[in-house]
Amino acid sequence: MNSEGVTFSFLSQLDFAESSDMKRLQPFPQCLDCLMSLAKSVTALAGADDSDLVKKAEAVTREILENASDNCLSSHQIAGQILRKIKLLTGVSDPYKQFKAREMALARKIFTQIKSNHLSDLRSCASLAILGNSLDFFKNPAEALAEIPTQLNTGVSYFYDDTDRLAAFIKKKPERVLYFSDNAGEIFFDIRLYEYIKARARNTILVVKGGPSLNDLTRDEMQFADLADYFSEVADTGSDGVGIDWDNASKEFLDLVASSDLIIAKGMANFEAIYSKNMAPPVFFLFKVKCDPIHRFIQAPLGSFIALWKQGNSSA
Repeated sequence: MNSEGVTFSFLSQLDFAESSDMKRLQPFPQCLDCLMSLAKSVTALAGADDSDLVKKAEAVTREILENASDNCLSSHQIAGQILRKIKLLTGVSDPYKQFKAREMALARKIFTQIKSNHLSDLRSCASLAILGNSLDFFKNPAEALAEIPTQLNTGVSYFYDDTDRLAAFIKKKPERVLYFSDNAGEIFFDIRLYEYIKARARNTILVVKGGPSLNDLTRDEMQFADLADYFSEVADTGSDGVGIDWDNASKEFLDLVASSDLIIAKGMANFEAIYSKNMAPPVFFLFKVKCDPIHRFIQAPLGSFIALWKQGNSSA
């Protein structure tokens, strides 16, 4: 299904604030349960086995959740606050460090086995990138190893498909494109799409998190497996926030966004952080619908693939 007409059906239902920014997606009841589970997982990954410390982490999380509504925070902002508090409590700056190392080792193995060098058209490269987003490294990624080659051969079926709009824009040879990364292991599956865009844009920059943020990609992980050979230019957000933390992002990052012609945004957290933002450049979202709130918000089935274009506002 092409989003040309469908985008209007859900975006038009959102109210606009005085700033012309669309209202943020407020947490659904399921989000609060998920965020509490996230807090427990982060505490465990930080190696906190002290019962008092675990109770403190749970108490801090409940306090953040209770204040979230009054502070008009969205889920990715709440997750960022929880993560920072638990880091301070446990003294562990990167709870997901070992997890990311295992994730990247496994992702690299999968990537090398699917033989993607033959991919040359935009749709195939985007399909590989979104299949990377569908990998669940918290469960059994071995299943994905068997599924990805088949899905690449048959072609990914998008619920919202704006890849033609991306193709048309890329043909204009944009001056600067920012590629917002997502999970650390996912980066291997972004290589072909990044290379495709880099060959057609004058300047293509990979954007990573400015500090440890769940299992998302940072500069530290870019040292893994010679990734610098593929991504010659890397910038970071200047913040360890989940998704994009606009309130704490660096001036350098904000200036980079303002001076860009196009943003490629991978993953649901980036979608949550960006879709309501009044942006100068257009944004191409690429993600799999993994939770009920997002499924309900964009009116797309759980498990569906989304390739969605958001027109920019050059006067933003």
